[in-house]
Parts: sequence; structure tokens; C-alpha cells
Amino acid sequence: MKTAKRFFSLEGIDGSGKSTHIEKLANALEAEGYSVVRLREPGGAKISERIREILLDASFKGVMADKTELLLYNAARAQVIAEIIQPALDAGKIVIADRFAWSTFAYQGYARGLGADMVQRLTELTCDGCFPELTVVLDLTVEQSRARTAKRGGAPDRLEQEKADFFERVRQGYLAAAREFPDCVAAIDVDRPFEEVSAELIKLVKSRL
Repeated sequence: MKTAKRFFSLEGIDGSGKSTHIEKLANALEAEGYSVVRLREPGGAKISERIREILLDASFKGVMADKTELLLYNAARAQVIAEIIQPALDAGKIVIADRFAWSTFAYQGYARGLGADMVQRLTELTCDGCFPELTVVLDLTVEQSRARTAKRGGAPDRLEQEKADFFERVRQGYLAAAREFPDCVAAIDVDRPFEEVSAELIKLVKSRL
């Protein structure tokens, strides 16, 4: 997959601390004079956010077909690439995404069982060369994930309602990506102090700038 310079993404199952680490990472880069665009996926653009609402709607649990889910994620991604990511990269900015295409490999390809080939073909069409040069997987066990997310409260969305074995497959999908594509995917253990994880993440990203 052709990658785009200065485009980074963070991945991991829920509770891994993606949004908090993105904030810390972006602040560190901005302190050094870089212009940083942050976004979440699915989302980031108005159309993509509307698609996100559909994807996470708990009332669609058991109703939404796996291929529908796959296509909706890629539709949201195509829009945010065209509207936000590519223009930002063209302007020389750094883009940091809270999830991106490796989520689709892990969730739909691995956990849903749709397979890497189908996901890759669709990803190539959707991203068209706009693929993160580095993705960092914030790895933790499913048990740790559930312990962390339980503290959030609120009703679970459609994906959060999945069982533990589903998220174990997601996790294994991410770890497989890190093993098979070490040039663009790195996994780091987040079961340790936040500042220690943050320092390693910042070092990884800076090594690509």
C-alpha cells in the first residue's frame, strides 16, 4: 500500500488511550512548530460523522450486514480523505487520525471474517495512496480494555456490545499487522505508566519527520 508522508494513525481496542495519546502527541509536535490536524475515524468530516452515527447506532445490532459495515466505514473514510486529510497533507501539515484503515483490517477483515483480500481491494480504492506512513497500535488485553471502558458509564454503542472473543480477534488482527508490516505498523504495550507510553509514541513519530 502506498503511504503518505506526515500521515499517522493510532489504533487499538477501546480503552487503549488513543484520544489521550493523540492529544499529548499533537501538543508535543505543535510545540516544535509543526501544524497538526487531528481527527477521529469514522468521522472528521460532516458526511463522515453522519455515517458514524449509523455505524454506532445500537438499534442496528444484529441487523447491519458485515459487508454493509465494511462499505460504510470506507465511504466515511473516502470523504474525510477528500475533504480534510489530503488537503492538509498537500499544505505540509501533519495529520494524526484516531483509527484509520488498519481498523478495517482488524475489525472487518479479522474479527468479522471478511478476509484480508476483500478489505485490501476496497482499501486501495478508498485510500488511493493516502495511507498512513506509520500506524501505532496501543496494545492491551481485552480484560484490561473492559476494565477501563467500564469506568466510562453510559449505554454501549453497536460495536461496544460485541462479546469478548470478538475483541480478542480484533486485537490479534492488529498484532498480526504489526508482525507482517513492521515498516508501517508498530505495536506498543500500554500496560505501563502513561508518560512512558507517551514518550515511546512521540519518539516513534518523530523518527519519521
